Order: sequence, then C-alpha cells, then structure tokens
Amino acid sequence: MKTFISDHKSLRMGFTALLAFLGGYLFEILGIYLPWMLGPLFVVMIAKIKWGPSMLWSKTLRSTGLIILGLQLGSSFTKQSLHEMTEYLPVMLFTTVVLILFTVLTGLFIGKRLKLTMSTSLLGSFPGGLSQMVILSEEIKDSDETVVGFMQTLRVILVISMVPWIVTHVMSVDSEATDIMTKGTFFLFDYEWTLAILLIAALFLFIFIARKIHFPLPFLLGPLIAAALFNLTGSEAPQIPGFWLNLSQLLIGAHLGYTLKVDNPRLFRKMFAVVLVSNVLLIGFCYYLAIHFSPILSLPESELFLSMAPGGVAEMAVTAMSVSVDVSVVTSFHLFRILFILFLVSPLIKVLDSRKDMGRRG
Repeated sequence: MKTFISDHKSLRMGFTALLAFLGGYLFEILGIYLPWMLGPLFVVMIAKIKWGPSMLWSKTLRSTGLIILGLQLGSSFTKQSLHEMTEYLPVMLFTTVVLILFTVLTGLFIGKRLKLTMSTSLLGSFPGGLSQMVILSEEIKDSDETVVGFMQTLRVILVISMVPWIVTHVMSVDSEATDIMTKGTFFLFDYEWTLAILLIAALFLFIFIARKIHFPLPFLLGPLIAAALFNLTGSEAPQIPGFWLNLSQLLIGAHLGYTLKVDNPRLFRKMFAVVLVSNVLLIGFCYYLAIHFSPILSLPESELFLSMAPGGVAEMAVTAMSVSVDVSVVTSFHLFRILFILFLVSPLIKVLDSRKDMGRRG
C-alpha cells in the first residue's frame, strides 16, 4: 500500500491534502488558534517523519494560497492606510534596525557556541523569511544551507506557536472588533464579473513583473498590489469569503509542514537548545519593545507586536486579520523588513564573505 502510494504523485498529494484537512479540522474542534494554518502545519510536519515517501506537496498549491491571501491583504489598503504607512516609515526603519542588531548579537553568540561560520549563524538568525534566507545561504560559499534551514525552521515553528497565543491571551485586543474572516458569505464572492476579470488580469501581470525583477514573495505581493490599486482607484477589491481564507491557510500551512526540516536528529540535538533560547529571547524582545513603545508611537500593543514579531508576512498577516488589527500596517512593517534585509543587509554579508574568501587565498 505504501509503495503503491509512493509511485503515484496524485495519490501522494491527495494523502498529504487529507492529512492537512484532518489537522485543520482537529485544531478547530480543539479550539486552537489559527486552526487551518497550525493544524495542517503540525500534522503534515509530524506525518512526514513516518510517511515521508508517501507524501508530496506542490509549490503551485502554496502559491495559490498566497494569491488568495494577497488579495485579502490588498483589500485592506486604503488611501488612509497608505497615508498612515508613510508616517510610520521612521518607526519601520527604527524597529527593523533594532531587531537586526539584536539578531546579529544572538547570531554571533550562536556561531561562537556551535562553531558556525558568521554567514551561517547570521542568515539562520535573521527574521527575513525562511525561504529567502535559505536561498541566500545557497548563494554564499561560506554558509551551510542545511543549518540555516534548520535555524529558520525552528524560528518559524516558535513564532507561529507563540505569537498568536501571546496576542490573544496576554495582550489587550478589542473585544468588540469583528473577525474579518467571518464577514460576508462563507463561500460565494459578491463581486461584479467585469471587475473580477480585470482584477485577475492585473494580479497575474504584477506576479509576472515581480518574478521578472526577482522581487520577494511575488505570489503574495502581486495580488496585494493589484487589490490595493483597485481600492485606491475607487473600484474596491473584493472581501474574500471565509471558506477561501481557510483554504489559503491550509495550503500555506501544509506547505510549511512539508518543507520544514525536522528529520535530522543529529543536527536537532546539537542545535535545538541554543536556537530555542535565542528565538524565545527575540520574541520576548519584540514584546518588550511593543509594550514600551506603543504609547509613544500611538499604536495598539498587539498591532506593534505583530508588526515586529519575527515571523513571515503571510503568517503574521493571518494573525492580524484574526484579531482585527490594521492588516495594512502589519504587512507594511514585515515587507519593509524583508526588503531591508534582502537589499541592504544580505549584500553586506556577501561582501564580507567574499573578502574573507580573498583573505584565505592571499
């Protein structure tokens, strides 16, 4: 039976999808937060250890989930939120620099403790997105992409597990705020078909452009930009029904569970404690900054914490929607941080790495 499933891609995909659905359904019954993202993530990740050869997940499915989520995120961008974002640029820069400095310190400590190269420890510590950091590690000679992948994997697991719980159980959230994911109909879209065709054409155009210029997260940012432009020009992008938002979370969560590397017991034992402590300290540092700077910046604590939390754009945006904080602000902070790391910090690491390589040759 196991061999039969392993020989058929469609059956392996279907088996993984079934596990993802059962995980989401189980987490929803248990009342666990973000059930349709966390359920598939943990069930698929654990199942992969035992049934890895019988499982498969396509990047196309993950991209579909990002497109749905991107449309919802873009619909939250209005002229007012765009104006607020420009006002928050100094705050974005400050929080980004402070967090990067903190992760540089913890990264150097991890590197010294575990005898890793500087580029490996820093890329494994930066809160710049798992896939982006692993891809960068492959481009730098002196870094170990397996170690970077493990460090980023553990960070993602911790952030997705801890941050939503802290926001909902420790921080103050407006109890009167309605859950954005329950508004409107559950399945059907309420949107004019001519606008829908234009929106679909626009989102695929922006995805194409983003991929051509190697922009990060093209399948999230393309739809986000398209929906935001529709909002800003007065056409108004559609609100995504609950079914499709749950589906997008399932597709993204299953992808994370399938791609996260937890099947190397030797590496796990060697690095777990040190990486765990450093990431808990990072989350605690973000919480401390949010509590103390919230009154100064006139931003809600939960909104500022989600904006700084070292998670991915998609995961933090879903959490922001669930607690009804300003999604556009949270998304903007995370996009700014990713772009800052990719276009300023990463080239600096490459330069340092190349100089070190030249020093060895000399």
